[in-house]
Amino acid sequence: MRLLRTIFSFFFIFGTIAAYSQSGKVSIETDSAMVAANGEMRSLMVRIENNTAISQDLHLVSKADDGIRILNAKAVVKINPGEKLFVPFKIFIEKRQPAGSSVISLQLQDASEKTVATWETLLTVEPKRLLRISANEPQVLIYRVGDSLKISTQVTNGGNQTEQAEIFATFPQYLGSETVLKKKVTLQPFTSQKVEFSRIVDRDLLRMEIFTVNVAGTNSNKEFFGNAMVMVQNALGNRRYIDPQLHNTYRRASENHISWTTSNPFEQYSASHNIDLRSEVSVGDTNAIFNINGTYWPTLDTKMLFQNTWLKLEHKQFGLQVGNLNSSDLEINLNGRGAQLSYTPDAAGKTMITTGAVEKSYNIFDPIRLNNFPRGYSAFAKSVHSLGENEKLDGEVVLDTDPFQKSFILKSGYEFNNRKDTSYDIDAGYGYTRSSRDAGDTKSSVSLGFNYRKSWDKYAFSSSNYYSSGYYPGIKRGSTVSEHRISRTFEKFSLYGGYSLNIYNPKNIEPLYQFNSLTERHRAEAGSNFTLGKRISVNMVSQLSGEESDVFLGDAYAQVPVKFNSATLSAALNYSTTDNRNRFTLAHAQGFSQYEGRIEAQHIYSFQANWHRGNFMLSANYQHGNFLLYEGSRNGVLTSDSEKFSAIANYRLSLLNNRFNLNLTTLANLDSQTGNSVSLSSHFDYRLLRTTKIFGSYNYNRYSRGGFDTGNSYYQFGISQDLPRIGDESVKYRNGMIKVFTFYDLNNNNLYDAETDKPARGAKVKINNTIFIADEDGNIRYRKVPYGEYIVKPAETDWYGDTTKADLQQKEILIILALEKTGVMRGTVEYEKTSRIQYEVQERLAGIPVLFRNSLGKTFTFYTNDQGAYNAYLPLGSYEVFLDSQVLQRNVYVEHNLQAAVAEESGVTVIDKFLLKVREKKVEIKRFGIAE
Repeated sequence: MRLLRTIFSFFFIFGTIAAYSQSGKVSIETDSAMVAANGEMRSLMVRIENNTAISQDLHLVSKADDGIRILNAKAVVKINPGEKLFVPFKIFIEKRQPAGSSVISLQLQDASEKTVATWETLLTVEPKRLLRISANEPQVLIYRVGDSLKISTQVTNGGNQTEQAEIFATFPQYLGSETVLKKKVTLQPFTSQKVEFSRIVDRDLLRMEIFTVNVAGTNSNKEFFGNAMVMVQNALGNRRYIDPQLHNTYRRASENHISWTTSNPFEQYSASHNIDLRSEVSVGDTNAIFNINGTYWPTLDTKMLFQNTWLKLEHKQFGLQVGNLNSSDLEINLNGRGAQLSYTPDAAGKTMITTGAVEKSYNIFDPIRLNNFPRGYSAFAKSVHSLGENEKLDGEVVLDTDPFQKSFILKSGYEFNNRKDTSYDIDAGYGYTRSSRDAGDTKSSVSLGFNYRKSWDKYAFSSSNYYSSGYYPGIKRGSTVSEHRISRTFEKFSLYGGYSLNIYNPKNIEPLYQFNSLTERHRAEAGSNFTLGKRISVNMVSQLSGEESDVFLGDAYAQVPVKFNSATLSAALNYSTTDNRNRFTLAHAQGFSQYEGRIEAQHIYSFQANWHRGNFMLSANYQHGNFLLYEGSRNGVLTSDSEKFSAIANYRLSLLNNRFNLNLTTLANLDSQTGNSVSLSSHFDYRLLRTTKIFGSYNYNRYSRGGFDTGNSYYQFGISQDLPRIGDESVKYRNGMIKVFTFYDLNNNNLYDAETDKPARGAKVKINNTIFIADEDGNIRYRKVPYGEYIVKPAETDWYGDTTKADLQQKEILIILALEKTGVMRGTVEYEKTSRIQYEVQERLAGIPVLFRNSLGKTFTFYTNDQGAYNAYLPLGSYEVFLDSQVLQRNVYVEHNLQAAVAEESGVTVIDKFLLKVREKKVEIKRFGIAE
């Protein structure tokens, strides 16, 4: 009982004291919690209540973390009995305050600093990510094998939470591949760290001339936060000109090679061997390219087949190719053996011309029959004439023969492109065809084309139109195309609509070989693209389509016109995870289709799913019903219950720093109309040496339909050897060589004295924006440089050299660049007030020219900053120093405008101040007196 009474007394006394301290005395209260972000200003309204019978003189004191600044941290409070006061607080969350929760403590203290009331507010700072990466040296020079190429970057965490960042540096390889180096760094909030990568400089890196190293970073969530580009330049003193806009050509794999490939070598009938060779030789302005591709079947009684075998000679603007030709940029595809002559103008030219002739024999070593070309022949000429920067004219003429007809095409066109928002082109062609059997059977034909593209504000419009009559000899014979599309972009989504018409109705002048298909298709669609979140995008399309085509139906396979109509609505959703390692696509389409007058409208639908994860890809598609006319036509019967399923999986693997690459693919197709098929394929390549690669592949295919089942295998392996290029690549522009001899002018006379001066071995020299490092003899050779003006100047800080303008208009020019040791001079320019009656002028100190004239009469000019100070880096020697008084303001002059100074090798020479004075106004003084 006594114990119970003691416990009760304790809690009664404690509760009374607690209640008296808060309720019976003075109380303080405000928000118990608040949320803020770095850089924000927040307010707290603190309520103070005096529940005592006397007035209180108190101090309100606040305490918080260093990164939380309370603007009125201490306040004096005088409060009467029973009174309530409200005291405002301003709280600023500095950028250095880390994310998370912290306590803001408020205390009321009396005159003896005794705490009479307290309150705590829990402040939560929202997490913020702000990672940045920058290059410490945006440009790095390399010039010697064995040196270390260092790429230095600075990674800064401007956010308020600790980040586990991964930094990736991608170095190019000469033959098109890449080397990726990775480093992990831990960054505390508001800190930065230097991250460096290094590689040994080898011949391949030097051979690239100029390339870019990309350094990128991901944060703790594997999200990309930025990248820095470092330009690496070969600074060798002897090298050829590379167009700065084409510096990434290193990604192109080596073209010169020889390879041998064998396919199914152990099979009786399908075994074959192939040799492929490409070599390029340049001598002066002449370039020769030789290509051979030959295939041999050892178990068959056939000759070796040589295709894609040719020799091309290029000299300045002219080119000649003999052997196999393949022209796909003409109105007729030409493939055979023959010769082609071309003229490609340099930058100053306007007209490009190509002409040639081919005999339609695909094996270059087949016997030549001058009086009989069994497969026919072709001759062509094409030109493009520039009317200016935005306009050009083109034209072509083609003469073509085959066993059934002889024809020619004459075509011309006009193109405009302002390279901003408008482009269009118009072309027209005329064709003439004559039967090989009946010279009186001829047909004339035409072709017309018009394309237009325009963008304005947030709209874009495109229109493509083409028509050719049925007997037109070109590859587009009997085609009518009219496609139009307009789109409108909003802040978070876009809308588009389009219509297309396609008609295909070709004719053949030979009645025995008529085309058997007439196809016409109309399609109208409207759609939208929008985003549902940071990583989710959606595309929706509605489409109406109508087709009409001749189809073979019935047991007799009679040609019957069939109409097919469809209406569909489709949607696709794309999603990627935060680390971008997984990407998903889900698509669904459904609607109705019918064979008009033959099969009633049927419900059609399809599903598609894609998954990409790193080097792995999986895709599957299921379709029920016919979305196109041809899908329901099989063996003379139309059906609407077609069903198909397909799936494909692909995996790519790279090992040993990309020296070994493996690609695996499997594909399955199940089709109720055409049957089922499964295929497996694989390919690998391994780079044994820097220029040697072995490769191989294996393919297995199986097909079944009804009671029919078949399968076959195909395998191949080979070896490839990259070949060096012989000589510098020839160019089609007028070019020459800039030679620079640079030396240390130790006696400062601007002349090379072999007994006194020394060649500037290792000195850096700039020709325009390209840096060179002089060789042991001080020489620099810049080859294949386009004619024009170039600025040559030293890129050294401790040596001075004159800037030279070189006008290259011949095969070779020589620039002598003398480097003189420099000293530093500095001084100031100030205004001196003369009197109260001087003219009023604004004291301008920036941009005043300070001239230095040496003993040879050469003048150097430097300029003052906004404080009137200047620094001059000059060759060693004596100088007269003075200001250019002609640029001074009106009524401003220099009283002593000539000083003598000496630039010395060590230390800094300080020049006496130049004092600018302001002229006084002329004041007329009149005297007044009493006349006698």
